[in-house]
Amino acid sequence: MKKESKFGLDVLDSKKKAKEVYDIFASVANNYDLMNDLMSLGLHRLWKERFYQMAKVKSNDIVIDIASGTGDIAINIAKKIKNIDITCLDANKNMLEICKNRTIDLGFIKNFSFMQSQIENFKKKNKFSLATLAFGLRNFTDLELGLSNIFSSLKVGGRLMIMDFKSPDNKFNKKLYELYTDNVLPKLGEIISGDQKSYQYLSDSIKTYITPEELSVLMSEVGYSKIRSEILPGDIVSIHIGYKT
Repeated sequence: MKKESKFGLDVLDSKKKAKEVYDIFASVANNYDLMNDLMSLGLHRLWKERFYQMAKVKSNDIVIDIASGTGDIAINIAKKIKNIDITCLDANKNMLEICKNRTIDLGFIKNFSFMQSQIENFKKKNKFSLATLAFGLRNFTDLELGLSNIFSSLKVGGRLMIMDFKSPDNKFNKKLYELYTDNVLPKLGEIISGDQKSYQYLSDSIKTYITPEELSVLMSEVGYSKIRSEILPGDIVSIHIGYKT
């Protein structure tokens, strides 16, 4: 694992970043879905639906949902394809517990499993046919190692779906978006949850995150093929798909 990693606008020792990220998501866990609404201006449900459409999930897929959070992606898949095999993986115990409780409350018990682990420490081989990763790649301590471990966990023919925020290309739109994420979002976080620091990190992490073009190159270097990406309307979110061939 790399010794240093981007943490918002700072560069930290990777172990320290892992702890800081863990603490942030432990802090926002109970308000995580509200945080998504604030970060996305309420659009994340539409983005996640497009994410599902692009994944073209099949009934015989074996799915791992990485950085599962409160389980939105996994639950959306389970609602559409009954009894599909899904593993929810998250480094944060608080998040994973909320995810587990949500799936149980919705009656999704069969074929659901839960794992607490950083993706950098995840060592499964040739097990999954679909890996989903929504709004979590920015928080990896080592992007290359994380993507490589996901690649190893996929069966030949399997695919990885990634969705995350991006900075708008248009300078005016970028300035407006940063005005919102820098000034409005942290204040809302403080008002709603008493936690301005965590929301400021989430804002800063978008600024230092790699571009969609850089991500495509990195995925190719790791070994993924047939990589393609789509910028969603609004120009603040991208989706990537790559295959293990």
